[in-house]
Amino acid sequence: MAKLTLPPAHRRVGEALQALFAAKGAQGYLVGGYVRNLLLGLPPADLDIASALLPEEVVQAAAAAGFPEARIVNARLGTVLLQMDGEKIEHTTFRRESYAAGGGHTPARVEIGATLLEDALRRDFAVNALYMRLTDGEVLDPTGRGLADIAARRLRSARACAAEMIRDDALRLLRLVRFACQLDFQIESVLFRAAREYAGQIHAISRERIAAEMQKILLSDTAYALPRRIPAAQRAVILLECVGVLRELIPEFAGYREIGQCKYHKYNVFLHTAHTVGETPPDLVLRYAALLHDVGKPCVWRETGCMRGHDLCGADIAARRLPEMGVNRKTTEQVVRLVREHMYDLTGQARESRIRRKIQSMGYAAFDRLILLREADFLGSGKESRPVATAERFRAVRDAMQRENAPMQVGDLDITGCDLMAAYALRGAEIGRVLHALLDFCALHPAQNKKQHLLRLAPRFFAPGQAEGGTR
Repeated sequence: MAKLTLPPAHRRVGEALQALFAAKGAQGYLVGGYVRNLLLGLPPADLDIASALLPEEVVQAAAAAGFPEARIVNARLGTVLLQMDGEKIEHTTFRRESYAAGGGHTPARVEIGATLLEDALRRDFAVNALYMRLTDGEVLDPTGRGLADIAARRLRSARACAAEMIRDDALRLLRLVRFACQLDFQIESVLFRAAREYAGQIHAISRERIAAEMQKILLSDTAYALPRRIPAAQRAVILLECVGVLRELIPEFAGYREIGQCKYHKYNVFLHTAHTVGETPPDLVLRYAALLHDVGKPCVWRETGCMRGHDLCGADIAARRLPEMGVNRKTTEQVVRLVREHMYDLTGQARESRIRRKIQSMGYAAFDRLILLREADFLGSGKESRPVATAERFRAVRDAMQRENAPMQVGDLDITGCDLMAAYALRGAEIGRVLHALLDFCALHPAQNKKQHLLRLAPRFFAPGQAEGGTR
């Protein structure tokens, strides 16, 4: 059996936990990701504890053991939250669970007071069903699979029937992909087939949980610094597709494995998408935009026989599907804009004035993401390498505008609506229209952003018939 020691930062917590369990004559165990990560030499995960003690017994013994806070947070699941030294420790009583048909995340029946083996068998993957005894650090492997899977860097079901484990709780479909990508583990073929069989049950999971898991999946390379054969985000897209979850969440992807590309691409649409996601830096908006940038291609191809317009179609799809997946409004809007703009000036023919106006309309942060998406899109073709010419040109124009302190919004102008009212007696919507025209002008001529210059320029942008007053 393996033995572990707690990291120095958690030894005081460990001693307090030992005192708590000793006072009740019980054994306590660290369990789950914390034990898994210690065995892998990775940073500790959440402090999850399990024992045979009932929640009320844990709360009663906590204060005497030195825990300033202990409260029951879920009586049905037997969960107690303990706090010490800024650490949150979650204790759960050994339990058995059973689920209703359909794949919902919440168990239909919970029985508090199970054995350690029964507690292990309710968990998802064998590597998450390892228990470290607090008194001596010995690692218990009740399923007989966990330690072998750690050594093999493999994911298997904690129980003998992988299909049953996946069928019980469809959130495990996403957790399977997440752990495979975060830990760079392989998925056992039996478990993989079970996931494919029950991929349709993902719809039983709440939008909020889907969004939380998808964020971890798309940013899986940020969890641990590991050497990887392929980028974790690229592998995430491949696994989501091959398991079948991606097309359940975004049906418009159907057929994109069969659709080829033009002469500028080495891969089909599916593999190009995976490579593009893998080429992006770890930014959730950018990763979602890379995932969805070509989602419109299957639709427009079936309708027109070409890819023209897939950017606009893809933006519409993103606007519908992301909220259905629980993605918040701000992220959705940012992703939709990037998908809509990702074909902008693809050939590098746009005049600098047009690029300046595009930067001004998007803002620096969004335009910087567009540059990164352009690079990832080109590199993801399998036929391009750095530098990407249009991305470099975008950067050069952006840098020039920043050096020149070009105004990006009306509030950056050295003139206000009150100034226009005083100088020209403008009223209502005409003020806003003239201010935006001046802003557009200053994108090209930032040095003209001076009050007197702008007041002299303003009449150029008056509506036909608008009387000009004299400057006062």
